[in-house]
Amino acid sequence: MTKKEFATVAAALKTYYPKEQLLPNKEAMELWFRQLQDIPYIVAAAALNKWVATQKWSPTIAEIREMAASVVNGERPLWSDGWEQVLMAIRKYGMYAIPEAMASFDEITRQTVKRLGFKELCMSENPMQDRANFRMIFEQIAERKEKAQQLPASLTNLIDEIQRKGIEHDESKRLSTSDQQD
Repeated sequence: MTKKEFATVAAALKTYYPKEQLLPNKEAMELWFRQLQDIPYIVAAAALNKWVATQKWSPTIAEIREMAASVVNGERPLWSDGWEQVLMAIRKYGMYAIPEAMASFDEITRQTVKRLGFKELCMSENPMQDRANFRMIFEQIAERKEKAQQLPASLTNLIDEIQRKGIEHDESKRLSTSDQQD
């Protein structure tokens, strides 16, 4: 979104929540813009409208990003829907058609079942424990995916680079360069 488009979003925020002193100065406007500029204007406007329609209080940057991600990607899937997929696949495919069963799942359900093992789920004698384990893993995967979708691509790339190269390596290079300059 452009600065002009962000100004429209900011004006709406101030109008919707006049008592909260949102974005009180140019510095605050600039900081918020930097954190939200990667969101397309149409998505930001829809996210703000959704927020206003469903929440009582003004949003934070993180809440706007979360709402924008839900506008683009839909709501977080329910673990119970994933569990229903598993039960249907067990009935339909059994443990002898695992590739077909795995292909019938959505992405999060597939990842969850891979961790638990489809064959093990088919042969299990404790469906209550399987259901509880499925729920826990499914929700963890869904939350991780949801959080990743909220991050701007530039931040994700920076984090990946730091993790790949290691911050100690970059920091030691910076320190050795400054030592040579002294």
